[in-house]
Amino acid sequence: MISGENTGGVENSRPRRGGFGAGTIAMVVGTVMGLAVSLFGVGVATAAPADDGANYVTTLRCDSVNPWPAGTVKVRVDVFNQIRHPADGLPGPVIALIGTDRAKRVALEYTYEVSVSWRNLRTGRTGVTTVPGRGYTVKWQVDIHPGSGPVAFTIRQKIGALAFFPMTNPKYSSCSGHAVA
Repeated sequence: MISGENTGGVENSRPRRGGFGAGTIAMVVGTVMGLAVSLFGVGVATAAPADDGANYVTTLRCDSVNPWPAGTVKVRVDVFNQIRHPADGLPGPVIALIGTDRAKRVALEYTYEVSVSWRNLRTGRTGVTTVPGRGYTVKWQVDIHPGSGPVAFTIRQKIGALAFFPMTNPKYSSCSGHAVA
């Protein structure tokens, strides 16, 4: 046999007239499946194990004046420690601060910048972590890595309206807390 020789027979070398070939059907099926997966997803996925060992410490109130002409933005900050798999992927010990206004989604967007300054009361080590965000509700997470020991932290929020430009009419608020890393 010579390389490149057609071994498919006479009927395979002629062009088809009428009807659909197997290649056309496979292409249509593949396109439909790809579209279905992109629209509906492949299935359920989880980002972390169900029990990552996180220990709930407390919930802080860190309310802010609303940059939109509406009621107060009531931000609740849940504090966790003893986390085996922190969201930022860095090794522990870590304290996770998760803030949310727990409100229903509205048509108006917020932009926010959250800055957490912390001090390890055992070692004297200090640091600041800043996280920007944008959304129809206020939701953020800051993971701080202060080393082992008791930690005091202050959360400073800057919440603005997204009205043609980010951080329009910014409002400032702060709250403080303690946890052990």
